[in-house]
Amino acid sequence: MTEINNIYDTANQLERDLRALPAYLELKADLEAIQADEEASKLFNEFRDMTKQMQEKQMQGQEPSEADMTGLQELSQKVSANDLIMKLMQSEQAVSQTINDINDIIMKPLSDIYK
Repeated sequence: MTEINNIYDTANQLERDLRALPAYLELKADLEAIQADEEASKLFNEFRDMTKQMQEKQMQGQEPSEADMTGLQELSQKVSANDLIMKLMQSEQAVSQTINDINDIIMKPLSDIYK
C-alpha cells in the first residue's frame, strides 16, 4: 500500500510543481489581464464558447455548417488581432508542451511493454 501512496504523493507534488512553473504563472497572469479588459474578455469568452460548440458538434458526428465555419473564421481573425489573447495562447501552448512532455514520461512504462 505504501508504494501506491508514494505514487499519488509524487503526482500531487507534480501538480504543485506545475503551479509553480514560470510558464504557468505567466499563463495565469495573462488570463487575469484578459479578464481585466472588457473587450478582450468578451472576445475571449465568445471564442472559447464557439470553439467548444464546434468540438461538441464534431464529437457528435455533425459537420459544422458553413455559417459556423464563417463565424469561427471571422472570430479567429478578431482574436488574432488582440495582443492580450494572443499572449495567453502562447503561454497556454508553453504550459501544454510541458504537460505533454510529462505525459510522455509517465506513459513510457506502458509504451515499453508494447514494444
